[in-house]
Amino acid sequence: MNCCDCSHGSRALVSVPYSGQSSLAGVRWIINPLYQCTNVAISLRDLTREWGSYEDVALYLNRCQVDTPDRVVTAVWTLIHERRERIEKVIDFGAGDGRFSQAGRYRRYLGYEIDSGRSDVCALAANAALVHRCAFSTRIADADVCIGNPPYVRNQDLPDGWRASAAKVIRRRTGVEVSGLANAWQYFTLLALASTKATGLVALVIPYEWVSRPSAKALRDYIADNGWDVAAYRLRDETFHRVLTTSSIAIIDKRGTGGKWQYFEETVDGDYRPLASPTGNREGVLQYSRRKSGREVFAKRGLSPGTQEVLTLTEEERMRSGLKIGVDVVPCITSLRNVHPTCATLTDEVFRRNFREAGMKCWLLRTDREPSERLRAYLRSIPASKRQTRTCTERAQWWRFTMPVPASVIVASGFRHVRPKAVRNVVSAVAVGSVSGIYGLSDRDSRQIVRAIRSADLGAGIVTHSNGLRKLEIGQLETFLARALPKHSPMLD
Repeated sequence: MNCCDCSHGSRALVSVPYSGQSSLAGVRWIINPLYQCTNVAISLRDLTREWGSYEDVALYLNRCQVDTPDRVVTAVWTLIHERRERIEKVIDFGAGDGRFSQAGRYRRYLGYEIDSGRSDVCALAANAALVHRCAFSTRIADADVCIGNPPYVRNQDLPDGWRASAAKVIRRRTGVEVSGLANAWQYFTLLALASTKATGLVALVIPYEWVSRPSAKALRDYIADNGWDVAAYRLRDETFHRVLTTSSIAIIDKRGTGGKWQYFEETVDGDYRPLASPTGNREGVLQYSRRKSGREVFAKRGLSPGTQEVLTLTEEERMRSGLKIGVDVVPCITSLRNVHPTCATLTDEVFRRNFREAGMKCWLLRTDREPSERLRAYLRSIPASKRQTRTCTERAQWWRFTMPVPASVIVASGFRHVRPKAVRNVVSAVAVGSVSGIYGLSDRDSRQIVRAIRSADLGAGIVTHSNGLRKLEIGQLETFLARALPKHSPMLD
């Protein structure tokens, strides 16, 4: 075992190696500071050997560590005690330095933190313990409260072994099939729901987007199917400086049986004002629609070529490599930020001024034909370190992707005000990355869609992510497309 003196009083932290058993009988609660450790805790390498490469695991654990501000810890406990006066057992999955043990009134607290390095700054209360063990390794079902700030790690950065193991646990304990697009905090939230008793309470700091994003639908449906009450408290954007998403305190009360969902927004003085819906307006979130296969008019995300760094080029990069337009590369759009909001058409002049001359990534390698010697030379010049993405490494030829057709209309997926930018794609550029495309439109319908977007208040129906940033999802763009062109609406699910 490892132990350390805590900075908050003379207490010791106990690290218990995982024995493969579900019982926590071997966990020592707080012991005196004279305790002498004689065993050695299982190393991080041993704990995570089945998750993936050590580099992937280290990256995942590094991104897990975002400390919760003291004011948020206090706010979480305040919301808990508004609903529970007497609390016996508290569980904290992904406990970090144990700071959630320092506030609140409870009989005992058990935190799980796989990274033993966090013990150096532990802040445990006297009736609390922290174990170095994967949160998904032990079955708990009798917690009164599950509290914490689980990892915000993106699905792309989750080690494959960890994802598969955690998904298996969630499936067995809840019956929920976690989406492959789910980020780490969704696994932890479902684990929290499975680990609390039938009258338990879950209080977690998670992204506010969980109340609306399609990737969290399985989680929301699981809560709704059980009839539990929910209160989502949106925090101010500046709460977490390192996290580029709007955070929230999610309260899921399993004692509730009415399935009531409430939404609140933090004010500058730390109070919470009620919201009529997740977006704050009475109309609520813009509906997500799913298109049926075979439909001629549809919306689609921008191409993910594998690595934009080398598979898309600026004008200078294209010229330096001697690549010919139309033969080796085709026009592409990776962002509309350089386009003026009043611009409605992507003409040759707009493309030249705002993309080619502005140094934007605006050329996409052409992969629908055998590469010329010029293009082969360029591909040979790319060092292996610049093509080590998962997509590239899984291809027979790391650079070859299916060449998409140009979109009729290109739409920015992110925006900060009432609507995203949208342009008719006269130059036949390929939509790449953070822009979306609408395909199969006639010139007349393209003009109609652009006019509709430029006059719509789409911001009112979209939950903001951070610092006022909104993201128009493909399902929402499909809904808007059907409304703007009613003749296509019967094709939507």
